[in-house]
Amino acid sequence: MKITVLGGGNEIGASCLHIQLADQVIVIDAGMRMHGDQLLPSLGLIEELGVPDVILVTHAHADHIGALPVLHAMFPHVPMYATPPTIELTTVMMKDSFKIMSMRSEQTHTLPPYTKEQVAAVLQAFLPFPANQTLHIGHVKITSYRAGHILGAVMFLIEGDGEKLFVTGDLSFKAGRTIPGAVVPKHIEPDVVIMESTYGNRAHSDRNSEEKRLAEHVAATIAGGGFALIPAFALGRAQEVLLILQDYMERGLIPQFPIYVDGLVTPISRIYRDYPHYLKGPVAHRIMKNGDAFLTERCRAVSRDEREDVLNGKPACIVASSGMLTGGASAWYAERLLSNEKNAIFITGYQDEESPGRKLLNLADGIEQHIELNGREYPVQCSVTKYGLSGHADAHEMNVFIEALAPTHTLLVHGDDTARMQLAERLHERYSPILVENGETYEFEKRTSGKGIKGKRYSLDPMIEHARSYIGQLLLYRQDEDDLYKLALCTSIHPKGQLLFCQTLKGKPLKLQPHDVACAIAPYNDTMSRLVQEVEPVLTFARPMLQAIDWTRLTPGRATLTDIYQALQVTRLEQQVAVALALQLTTYSHSYYTMDEKFISGMQELKLPVQGLQMNATKAMEWVRTQFQEIEGFLKCGVDFMHTANEQLTLYFDFPNRFTAQERSDLTGLVVSQTGWRTVLSDSIRQDRLTPLLGEALGESVGSLSIHLATHTVVVNVEQPPQAEQALASFTKRTGFTVQFKDDKAPSTASQQPLYSIASNTSPLENNQAMEEAKRWAHDRQLTIYKTSLRQQGKERTLEVHFITPEIAERHHADLEELSYRIGFPVTFAQQPKQNEVIQRTLTLLPNTWQLKKNPSIHIDRKTVGVKLETSPAPKEVDTVREALYDQTGYQLQLL
Repeated sequence: MKITVLGGGNEIGASCLHIQLADQVIVIDAGMRMHGDQLLPSLGLIEELGVPDVILVTHAHADHIGALPVLHAMFPHVPMYATPPTIELTTVMMKDSFKIMSMRSEQTHTLPPYTKEQVAAVLQAFLPFPANQTLHIGHVKITSYRAGHILGAVMFLIEGDGEKLFVTGDLSFKAGRTIPGAVVPKHIEPDVVIMESTYGNRAHSDRNSEEKRLAEHVAATIAGGGFALIPAFALGRAQEVLLILQDYMERGLIPQFPIYVDGLVTPISRIYRDYPHYLKGPVAHRIMKNGDAFLTERCRAVSRDEREDVLNGKPACIVASSGMLTGGASAWYAERLLSNEKNAIFITGYQDEESPGRKLLNLADGIEQHIELNGREYPVQCSVTKYGLSGHADAHEMNVFIEALAPTHTLLVHGDDTARMQLAERLHERYSPILVENGETYEFEKRTSGKGIKGKRYSLDPMIEHARSYIGQLLLYRQDEDDLYKLALCTSIHPKGQLLFCQTLKGKPLKLQPHDVACAIAPYNDTMSRLVQEVEPVLTFARPMLQAIDWTRLTPGRATLTDIYQALQVTRLEQQVAVALALQLTTYSHSYYTMDEKFISGMQELKLPVQGLQMNATKAMEWVRTQFQEIEGFLKCGVDFMHTANEQLTLYFDFPNRFTAQERSDLTGLVVSQTGWRTVLSDSIRQDRLTPLLGEALGESVGSLSIHLATHTVVVNVEQPPQAEQALASFTKRTGFTVQFKDDKAPSTASQQPLYSIASNTSPLENNQAMEEAKRWAHDRQLTIYKTSLRQQGKERTLEVHFITPEIAERHHADLEELSYRIGFPVTFAQQPKQNEVIQRTLTLLPNTWQLKKNPSIHIDRKTVGVKLETSPAPKEVDTVREALYDQTGYQLQLL
């Protein structure tokens, strides 16, 4: 028996096997790669290896059928067999694939891999695999077994002259919603098994949990006013998704919403409908009863001309091909949905490393910021999430499967190197796992001969001994000069080249070249969860670790990393990571770091730009809010001048003047030490709080106040109460303002209106510019304002903004501060409501069934709107109107 791997060996794509067994030559599959210059398998080797007597097709995915037109054109008289569903599915898939490749060829001025006539010829040449699942070719018997995976997918057992070969194609054991799982043949005892290894390095998530997560996330996105796009493989995954969403709606687990089906998903779903006897019982029953289970009232197929109407309509779920966003309907929708944060894209299948779908997942992980679709780059604002709805077996299942088959030799194909190597390590050595390579031939003797495999054996290249030293080490790396440093655990190396197989802190496989590695920090052999807990925070905020190290223990000169650890007396892994980050600012050569006085003193004072010296802005603000929430008068914090040399955290208190210079220094110093951010206190004052606080301190109403910001004084038009000194001292301590009473010598009057003033790094705008900026501000913040006006007092300008009521304005302190920052001078808001607008809003909110005796009346002093009705309405209706009126105006509804 001779097996030559023409494609799909050490890769996912272009699957093609050339097999010589007994007196027959068999070719199984002829797929295509999705990317690169070499799309086809090595079909040119077939003439030399031997012309096939038969061609078999396992299933209709492009990486198994894409090159069939070329193969058939080379050997047009060779019979080609597939299951009936596979033949129909291949017809749809291949025509669509040819259309896409033709368009790409026109755009890139290259030749397509085959012609339209060759496509038509191969589709005409298909023969259905016999219904009894057994085919005889010469002295060879070929038996097919259900493979799960997708509709019509099969595995092949090939027997002849005392030899047995079992080829899995793509397989899945866990039954999805459409297709039963793979059959496990009993007592066949193959000499050789050729098995796919797509997920040979992972265990699948619980299917029910993933389905629930997907359905709930789609429903939440639509409920939030966004579109949920699910780019799905038209063949297999899309049908699963349609059944999941419909089932959750039918059971009342999620709200009802429309589902639009576009692209190749529509014709493929109709083929599924036509083969209910290949599907699971419940789906087959639904098809037989209702005529369809996929394209239903809830799931409507749309054409290219209807796409704009879909996006202009109500929020919905869109299930469209291609699953990797490489083109087709899903890419069209993605281009238009990416920029809206309300929308979401949900990935449900395997993503090729070069595909837009993979780059989209990288973005979700913080690796990418933009995505290229159809030759254009787009920033991504929508959410991106991945779900485990795999149509392939995982590592555990494949291990158990091989145990059940008990082959003499196991050839691992259809997987990347990491997946195949880890699967090979998992399989027992008695099954002789072999990592095949494209273009290589593997020769086997009969099972009973005892001779086993002939031919090529692997030997380690001495050039990779240095790379081997990385195995088991925690590596600090970056793959691009502009990237931040990251951490990964090296688990193995490629046996034929200097390639490191690693695992990120998020548990994802990673391939590194040795030159990507900045340093090997330390060996690690404990659990991954503990590793993440210890070191992940250091990458984003290393300051606490760096601050705790006495850098003066170092002496200028050259030293190895181990020597530096010893000198600094750092033994904990998180400290070692922090030191490694700092050392990236030095010169490294031949295992030695060169340090000078400038580096040592800069680290002692923490003035060097070490990665992680400053906490992420969002986390820094979270820390401030948590730590300061108990401090009286703390309002919020924010970041000013982001991504500039002057970026800073600003702390907002209701009365910042109450802090002494030392207290201010202590507050800002604490934030700097714990977050790394330069920090200031805002001078903005909550003037509206002065009157109630003074009244509370004195125990009586004080009427209106005159507020003098320049002197931090409030003037009260009443006599000073007797024995009020202690209360006044408490008020001054709380606010920083002193109080002057009637007949005291007071400064000139000042407005009681709240004043919002935030320092800006730009010159104040001119009057007209400020008014226009206010309009833009209102549009940006989605605020309704009715007027803006300028008030001039000497050289001081104030912009007055008119909301529907001052109560609504009070809800927008932060927005008004932002407006002050944008125009460069103080902002206030009008103290009088828009009475007519309040009444009109009230009339709009009242149900038609309410009969008014007269128009509503507004009571400014009580902040209420009075309504007199002929009859008493239902309490629930009253609560609804009252809540809406207060939300829109800040006024309460009063029934008279």
